[in-house]
Amino acid sequence: MSEKLPDKQQESSDSSGDPRERLVRDQHDAKRMDKIYDDIIRMVVELTSLSPTDITSTSDIVFDLGLDSLQIYELVVDLEDGYDIRLPDELLEKVKTIADVVNMVHQLSSQ
Repeated sequence: MSEKLPDKQQESSDSSGDPRERLVRDQHDAKRMDKIYDDIIRMVVELTSLSPTDITSTSDIVFDLGLDSLQIYELVVDLEDGYDIRLPDELLEKVKTIADVVNMVHQLSSQ
């Protein structure tokens, strides 16, 4: 017993290519983001006296983790060097949490 999807649903699933390709691409992106997250956690631990278990994706860089301006600058330099990217000041002003940093690095390193 085979059910046919309504035309609208079929179009939306076919419009972006083979769903298997999207799944592989999504898995690749998820792995890259996990690696970026792990790298950022390692960098923050090196800059502070925090334990990796003290840091979550929702941790605020300044208020929760207590990074000062010099530590933030060092983190930015490490990220730029490690991922061969340039973090523009206008994007950095919008970054508040570890997840924001991960998303920004992922976006810039994917270009």
